[in-house]
Amino acid sequence: MLEKFFAGQVAALARAITWVEDEGDRGREVLDAVYPRTGNAYRIGISGPPGAGKSTLVDTLTEHLLDRGKTVGIIAVDPTSPFTGGALLGDRIRMQRLGTREGAFIRSMATRGGLGGLSRTATSVAATMDAFGLDYVIFETVGVGQSELDIADAADTTVIVLVPESGDSIQAMKAGLMEIGEIFVVNKADREGADMTVQEIMSMLTLKDAEGGWEAPVLKTVASTGEGIPELAEAIESHGRHLTSNG
Repeated sequence: MLEKFFAGQVAALARAITWVEDEGDRGREVLDAVYPRTGNAYRIGISGPPGAGKSTLVDTLTEHLLDRGKTVGIIAVDPTSPFTGGALLGDRIRMQRLGTREGAFIRSMATRGGLGGLSRTATSVAATMDAFGLDYVIFETVGVGQSELDIADAADTTVIVLVPESGDSIQAMKAGLMEIGEIFVVNKADREGADMTVQEIMSMLTLKDAEGGWEAPVLKTVASTGEGIPELAEAIESHGRHLTSNG
């Protein structure tokens, strides 16, 4: 299986991830084998409250990256079914367009008791995708709350997605999300109140120390039409350059 994995066979990547998720001996052997080849993929975390349009944003951002000749792995973390232990939205019906695109690999994972917005094995799965040679790994978390901040440890760049009617969510951000966001996105910006939401976020960011000299931008997007997605991709690249420049 590892020979097929390192030869770039997608079926072997899927099998390897399954073994890693099972957290058994085979999974540990896979991680031991792939770890020396990790460190090349850029990891993006997409987080925010339920209904903010995270899946659509991930879908459109991925298409943009694919159009630029990049390869992308998506780890979509969903709530766990109480009956099967699997991901409730495992069919990824919201990402159907990517199913036919070469260079995109989508893996749906259940939280399986993880309370931080990610599955316990999400970072190990990301390492497996990294070793496979994918350029980007995108984490899409379940709707986060005050304590669900695992994404900050897993991703190089954390993007917080909100919508114009996110008043209560913005208040909740004071308790955690505000601290981990490196880029803030007001999605569905064609709705009334988008500019006001942008101003609210920017005013709150003035109270936050710019970590390492990085000042988090606040962007507007309409993910369903692709509006603002190129600017988001550029902001992510800009943050990546910033991380590299200051070590």
